[in-house]
Amino acid sequence: MTSGDELDALLAASLRIAQQHLSEAASFDPFVLVTGSDGRMLAAEVDRSELGRHPESEELAQAATQQLAGLAPSVRGTALTLNARLAKERTDAIEVRLEHRDGTALLVLLPYKRPKFGGRIEYGEVRTFRGAHDVWPQPHS
Repeated sequence: MTSGDELDALLAASLRIAQQHLSEAASFDPFVLVTGSDGRMLAAEVDRSELGRHPESEELAQAATQQLAGLAPSVRGTALTLNARLAKERTDAIEVRLEHRDGTALLVLLPYKRPKFGGRIEYGEVRTFRGAHDVWPQPHS
């Protein structure tokens, strides 16, 4: 499996899980999926022991990123999924921060709008951007 295939699989699973959470609740806590060195996808629990009782989403994301960096030697790919707010567009989004040990780093956004009164969540178009190298820092050239 190529790194692109692994990141595609992590992204698809992350979006599916986030959409499932959103169908059941107004938002969701950040969560992590990884591709192990054997190629299997695993969910990893975000360690909240160092955080306060009600940590902000970005605090959870930073804690998860530090944990992922610690796992870097034993995994091939990571996906950190957050519930994000797109202030300019006045909408929410599922944000997935993907990284692979080959150096690929992507940020994927899937905007969504909740209906005012019942009904289905409307999802926008998936947008992909170059991501940060937080798990596997890149050497400066």
